[in-house]
Amino acid sequence: MSYTKQLSTAYPMSVYLFASPVYWPDAKKRADALQGVEAAMGISANTGWIVTHIDSQAAADLDAQSDCDAPCIVVALSGGVQPWMKQVCQSRQQLAVFNAYLPEALPLPFSGQLMHANAHPSSTDFFAACRIAGKQVRWLCALQEVHDYACSWQAASRLKAARFLKVGETEPWVINSCRDPKTIAETIGSTVIPVERDSLYKVYETISDEEATAEAQRWNERSDSLTNISYSDILKACKVTIAMRRALDAHQADGLSMACFAMIGDIDTTSCLALSALNDSASDIGACEGDLDAALTLYLLKAMGADFVWVSNPIIHADNSIDLTHCTAPTCACGTALNYKLMRHHESGRGVSPEVVLPEGLVASATRIGVNTKEVVCYVGMTERKAKLPACHTQIRLHVESSQRVLDTLLGTHLVLSYGDYAQRIEFAAQFLNLRSHSSTKCKTN
Repeated sequence: MSYTKQLSTAYPMSVYLFASPVYWPDAKKRADALQGVEAAMGISANTGWIVTHIDSQAAADLDAQSDCDAPCIVVALSGGVQPWMKQVCQSRQQLAVFNAYLPEALPLPFSGQLMHANAHPSSTDFFAACRIAGKQVRWLCALQEVHDYACSWQAASRLKAARFLKVGETEPWVINSCRDPKTIAETIGSTVIPVERDSLYKVYETISDEEATAEAQRWNERSDSLTNISYSDILKACKVTIAMRRALDAHQADGLSMACFAMIGDIDTTSCLALSALNDSASDIGACEGDLDAALTLYLLKAMGADFVWVSNPIIHADNSIDLTHCTAPTCACGTALNYKLMRHHESGRGVSPEVVLPEGLVASATRIGVNTKEVVCYVGMTERKAKLPACHTQIRLHVESSQRVLDTLLGTHLVLSYGDYAQRIEFAAQFLNLRSHSSTKCKTN
């Protein structure tokens, strides 16, 4: 049976809208209000959400029978619905309250109608009850937070169910990465499958030049220039890409971490192009240096919808800026193909690596899961291109709020850069994954 990639697997969020006949006595107006708020929230069932309208105790009793322990979002459209909200959510330890009556939450006339119908005391009363009961309850006061909450649940669920290959052993200098598949299974839930490097090499050796031609031509034709490398070098590196894809298929896996420096000595080429291609793909990820923490982070961000996920080394300056560098990088970001050159790998002077021109003047997030997969950090800043440093080829500067805060919360030397502000989604995902989060966010919780 074929394996369905987790990035193609949907984990919809359940949303419950509550309206009491006491405040909405006309059945048609009540139904119109429920449907109107649903539409205003952009969460209709045909977009993948599971939406339920509750307007009686009988309906609340019926839905409570599902006894689901997955998180949900609840929305009060009136007063008097607290008992129904409590009944539906009695088995849920994680949930969120969307305060749709706030003018900053939904546009008029919806927010004003809900406030007039006393939705605010229902929301605050229920939130307090959840907090007192020890539930992990979130207070959402903007539509973006609603969608971030649902997106984070889907991403966390995908990560929990994902399968990763650990090809070779983590490089010895990567000292802040979890090396034990059992630990990751117990904390995150992901499956890590150890694979010997030799098994990948055996596949690599069976790949002909013809089979790698299309991949090599793509790299060669899009490149701005080749520096000290030939087309045959590109062809050789692209055989690694095909070998990795076949390994992922054979093990029904969603991504991998590769002991890439060991590989250079073994078969005299690099995995830089292969990992770039995997991270550019819609279905897989690839982490270098055998860093499993980086693999988990790459996957979580891609599962959140990031179209650019890049493992990089931080150079932390005192002036609230970080230079991020590495010899592998995706070649697409923000829906656009990026320019690049091809050259030798920085540290070894062998194989092929891309020097990618990354977008500047954009908000971006640098994220990492760490501490034996018990913590996560996310630094948000603005990108800027600077004069090239004598470091790995692809480089970008990230201006952050505080260099000291980065140092105070740093979890390792690999950070995953994605374009966009992912702090809120990382904060929500940390709750679903039971991780301690150091992300900056305005979100409130108990």
